Amino acid sequence: MIPRMRFSSLAVVLLGCVASVGCATRTETFDVAVRNESADPITIWLTKTGGPEEEGWRSPESIAINFVVEDEKIGGVIVPAKNTATTGKTKGKFAPDSYAVLRVYRGEMRMSELLANGSDSPNRADLVLEPGLNRLIVTDTDGKITVRHADAPPPGAKQ
Repeated sequence: MIPRMRFSSLAVVLLGCVASVGCATRTETFDVAVRNESADPITIWLTKTGGPEEEGWRSPESIAINFVVEDEKIGGVIVPAKNTATTGKTKGKFAPDSYAVLRVYRGEMRMSELLANGSDSPNRADLVLEPGLNRLIVTDTDGKITVRHADAPPPGAKQ
């Protein structure tokens, strides 16, 4: 779940940004390994919840604004079933209220299919990433794609 600020906290941040020259961004590095334990291929995509916009972090929705239909290539990565994909160390700049997110889509998606699977789709799962190493496992549980940290118990497991 993406952390949410209370209105009063948000107002303080916004006023602080207006009073100064601008909101400071932070640079963070992510190293993501995604193991596909589902029966089907998945498409993974790194993005973020806010600005600043930068190459390598743009969402499918942002890319679609200038998308050429004849070329349905995507910036995501297809991970076959029972395989692992890694990002290597990936740097990004983040506004104070922005977070890195891994999106996971069930299947080998074309751009039009990515756009058709919103955050409430059972064919899509979003996970906010922590700076540093993120070892993740993707499963398909009861017809819904899920993503979890490798050290977290699987869904439905007794603790």
